Amino acid sequence: MVSIFTVDLGTSMTAVALPLLLIRDYGTTVATGLTLAVRLLPSIAVGPIVGRLLARRDPRKIAMISSLVSASFAALIPVCGALWQIQILTLGIGLSAMLAVPARLVLRPAVVGEGDERRGNGLLMAAQRVSTLTGPPLVGLIIAFGRPLWIAFLVEAATSLVASVMMLRVPPLPPASSEQAESMVTKDRRVLRTAYVTSTRALMRVISADAFVRGATLTSFTYLLAVTLGRMMLVVMGAQYYPDISGFYGWMLAAMGVGGLCGSLLIGRFKRSSTGTLYVVVMLIEAVGWLSLPWLPNFSAAIAAMLTIGIMESAGYVLYYAEVQIRIPRTVMGYYYAALIPIGDAFMFLGSVFGAWLAGTSVAAAAIIVACVMGIPMLLTARWYFTPPVIISNITVVCDSAPSAAKEDEPDA
Repeated sequence: MVSIFTVDLGTSMTAVALPLLLIRDYGTTVATGLTLAVRLLPSIAVGPIVGRLLARRDPRKIAMISSLVSASFAALIPVCGALWQIQILTLGIGLSAMLAVPARLVLRPAVVGEGDERRGNGLLMAAQRVSTLTGPPLVGLIIAFGRPLWIAFLVEAATSLVASVMMLRVPPLPPASSEQAESMVTKDRRVLRTAYVTSTRALMRVISADAFVRGATLTSFTYLLAVTLGRMMLVVMGAQYYPDISGFYGWMLAAMGVGGLCGSLLIGRFKRSSTGTLYVVVMLIEAVGWLSLPWLPNFSAAIAAMLTIGIMESAGYVLYYAEVQIRIPRTVMGYYYAALIPIGDAFMFLGSVFGAWLAGTSVAAAAIIVACVMGIPMLLTARWYFTPPVIISNITVVCDSAPSAAKEDEPDA
């Protein structure tokens, strides 16, 4: 819990400080957006093979080393004198995060006992929520007291070191047998191609079988694009609409985080309501919330809007993950997410690249685009969310792709 809290605290602080630093020093250009987006490139390029790496390496060591590498990259950002230097360091942070995040997820069974999964994972999720709520206001306080932004990057370096040290107290997971590890090493000559083929095939089979999953999957990509554009819009709004509010962007993310915590707790109370109805409604309300931001009368109204947006965002995620768990077999779920996450990161990459430029051109136009990108796909796919679950066979999705993958993995004669 301490490791997750500290590493997410530093990450949430630099998530606020880096856009402010870049826009202050380099303006709302495509180059600035690209700098924010390059951290997603490692996941987009090689994300699907991380699972295999974790299977034959100690995930605790991977999490520790990744945290140390991330700390060194973050500590160097304040001394950079050129945009390309920040881009290289941001790419390094993205590479370390690509490894550290799934490594910590894999380690959860080592600290959460059987039969205690709900309470244990709830505590770990609470640690994440508290850190993401704390980080943005801390950046706001740094700015309010006239302190330089580079303090936030040094805090991330310090928290990454603490996170790495705390991993020493996590018990190791039983390693794979030497025979299994050797088999994986010798047969993974085309691991990248095999991983992409298997995961993509599973994703396509799942979304073709179940209408709810199909709609939720396709709209998740446009949703991530819209939210990333919206966050870039908030940075520009702080400079153009609320220049007298120190740390406006940080306060907006904090309000969104508080709403997210409330939404994750409240949505469970709607047990008798249709999941499809709730899913469509919360997504559309969130789209309206983003649309309203440029026309709100004051800072308090903006805080209220972001609080509502956070509630809707978290409620939508809870509904989505719950339905995925109900509708997709556990043995297939890993393949599904392995293909889903890199595609989602690609859409976030686009939003980061063009978001600052779009909002710098016109905040009002950016808000309209965000609302349309988020709301229109939901309306077009609305009827899919009212379909009952379809039984998806493990054999149909996974085993059907095994022969071709095994054939590709055979060593050349």
